[in-house]
Amino acid sequence: MRCVLVSTTLDMRAVFAPEIARLQGQIDFVDHPDFAAANDVQLALAWHPPADAFARYPNLKAVCSIAAGVDNILSCPSLRDNIDVVRVVEPAQAQMMSGFVIWHAIWHQRRFATYRAQQQNKIWQRLPQRTAQQVPVGILGHGAIGARVAADLAMLGFPVKVWSRSAKPPSPGITAFHGRDGLRAMLQDTEILVNLLPLTPETRGILNRDVFTAMRRGGYLIQVGRGEHLVEADLLAALDSGQLSGAALDVFLAEPLPKEHSFWSHPGIVLTPHDACDASLAAVGGTVLATAEALRAGMRPGNVVDRGTGY
Repeated sequence: MRCVLVSTTLDMRAVFAPEIARLQGQIDFVDHPDFAAANDVQLALAWHPPADAFARYPNLKAVCSIAAGVDNILSCPSLRDNIDVVRVVEPAQAQMMSGFVIWHAIWHQRRFATYRAQQQNKIWQRLPQRTAQQVPVGILGHGAIGARVAADLAMLGFPVKVWSRSAKPPSPGITAFHGRDGLRAMLQDTEILVNLLPLTPETRGILNRDVFTAMRRGGYLIQVGRGEHLVEADLLAALDSGQLSGAALDVFLAEPLPKEHSFWSHPGIVLTPHDACDASLAAVGGTVLATAEALRAGMRPGNVVDRGTGY
């Protein structure tokens, strides 16, 4: 099986060198563009592919993403309808994301930002304490990662509500909402809002003034979805008005975040460089191998993205 490495933002061969070496002999990896091998390529490992990338490979059957996100591949103009897009699914990735979200939820619940400011000003003053049960959390997105984050927050005592585009089976101790009306209902009295949604035409710009206004005043945003979900001007307005007391941002419209961007210096924002969680090299390699084996057997690969929903 021949697999082409395609990216405009990463040196795929360098990043995945250990897995490429491990799988050599089972999969023949070539670099894009490879005109000599074009007809033999049936599989691609891609991240932010160039617009014409897939047009070069007439027998391409599947494209593996290097992460759970696949919007950058689905939007590629040369992706044909008969090419499956495969996402990485890894339990450890959900665990990493859950730890990231929990850290920020407790940071807000225990008012650590205020204590940090007091330390800088040498102020010794205890603040009224709140239990987790007093801080309702709403989660946008109820896939594998969202379900893990919801369960872990609920175990710590936070009242947890989840929202998804369509109805999903409820989890014990967690209130589930879906659809447009369900979003409004979920936001009522939500203090911490966690965004874990995939990027689709319906979710683009979903973190906006209307959503922030519907939350409990003094709320907190944990944004770990996609940069395009957030209307940046609306977030800044919500922070400056006090409607939101803070925001943890891990994803951005432009990455790396431009040095002149106001997010860097805003006192209400905690910023990380798209580091909440990553799929391991082993998980990516395992996905590529499983996809190759399915194609060899004439079967459809696992974890194929539904083009209709975008996830």
